[in-house]
Amino acid sequence: MTYQAKKMAPALLKTALIGMGFMSLAACQHTDTSSATRPETTLRNSVQMVRLPFEIRAEDDGTATPSGATLAQIGAFLASVNAGYGDVLMLDAGNVAPARLAALQDFIRARGLAFGGNAAMGATPTEGSVMLYLERYVVTTPNCGTWPAENGNNRRNNPSAHFGCADTTNLGLMVANPRDLIAGQGNGNSTAAAVGAIYTPAPSSAPAPGNMTLSLEGMTMTAPVPNTGGGQQ
Repeated sequence: MTYQAKKMAPALLKTALIGMGFMSLAACQHTDTSSATRPETTLRNSVQMVRLPFEIRAEDDGTATPSGATLAQIGAFLASVNAGYGDVLMLDAGNVAPARLAALQDFIRARGLAFGGNAAMGATPTEGSVMLYLERYVVTTPNCGTWPAENGNNRRNNPSAHFGCADTTNLGLMVANPRDLIAGQGNGNSTAAAVGAIYTPAPSSAPAPGNMTLSLEGMTMTAPVPNTGGGQQ
């Protein structure tokens, strides 16, 4: 009995050591870090269009020409909403005399603002009134102030949940017209023609510039006049 117990002891010890080895290997396993995973949170700028209304009431004397008081009220409204680049103004005229509409359009354009035309934008204006609408695109940037931990245990090879959030926010704030974040503008206002006119070489048939005489402390010399044109020397 004693001999059999001594014979089984090494086998049991070997089995126990193998089991402990497998347990240690299992404890060291972790998720694969050979390739980065996508960020858990994707943050974007939010752009929406808002429409600000202002009622231009009929003149007290019934005339079509906008009075100074009416134009002052329109100017105060535009100043209160800080109307400027990117804003588009539109008129909902109803049954108003064309001469009054033309005067209002001229007033808007004279302030350097974009006029989008006349259209029915909402409820029908009251008799003699014109509704002025200012359309504006507003951007809402993401909140980059929180840094939540990842849900998994692989934090060595992944970008943070808000990776690139600051770049996204800066892009939203630096664009003058947030509408361009939805659909960019074309290159219709390219300055290529103006730049090309500046750097166009002078015609080969142009007359030679001639010579000039320099005199310095009694020494006189003649040298070609420098070519100041935009062409190559």
